[in-house]
Amino acid sequence: MSVSQSKAQTKVFTATMKIEGVWREDMIEQSMAKDLNPMKKAFIVRILTLPLQIIPFIGGAMYSAINATFIGWDHMDRYFDAIQLPPKLQRVEIFGHELSDCRALCNPATYDLDNDIARFGFFCGIVESAPIIGFVLGPVTNAIAAALFACDIEHSGGVLCLREEEAQDEETNYQASRGPLNALREKGEKALQFGESIANNENNDSQASRYLKKKARESIVSTLSKKT
Repeated sequence: MSVSQSKAQTKVFTATMKIEGVWREDMIEQSMAKDLNPMKKAFIVRILTLPLQIIPFIGGAMYSAINATFIGWDHMDRYFDAIQLPPKLQRVEIFGHELSDCRALCNPATYDLDNDIARFGFFCGIVESAPIIGFVLGPVTNAIAAALFACDIEHSGGVLCLREEEAQDEETNYQASRGPLNALREKGEKALQFGESIANNENNDSQASRYLKKKARESIVSTLSKKT
């Protein structure tokens, strides 16, 4: 049953992205071994909160709210594997910065439903909490929803953590390219200032020489006039 569900989820996820025209040749499908790995994100917490599912309606909502971020991460893991996003950057994308599972469990932001991944995980948990139907159809419908969510991310330019890295790289490259230009500009400004100082000195010298010549002429004229 689990193997069939895993295959169906992977196939519908890939097919949905292809229908939306988002699937690229460099993307890869998630391996079945990873999908069937029982050690899901925050496995211990999900086991401890599983008894909440016994409570009709409210129990499923409480379970989904507590585990929303990790449920959403589990479903979006297919997309992260497709784009070969490293685990470190996955944590940055999910939590906003790198956190281990233990630190994430104690972080209040993990349980904030304002996070897109958390909201998505909450509704996935609600669907899977539905009796019988949720267990059978929930994983497949959630795989389709995850693919559509991934398509929205792709249309917006890709995962945020990669966009931020690209922006930082572009800024670094821009600053590096501007370095030689700035150095040339500084040299040009210094040369201009030096030229202006020389011109000013020459102007001062020429004014002084004209003043001395004028005084000399006046002295000569005065001497000649006295002799006459």
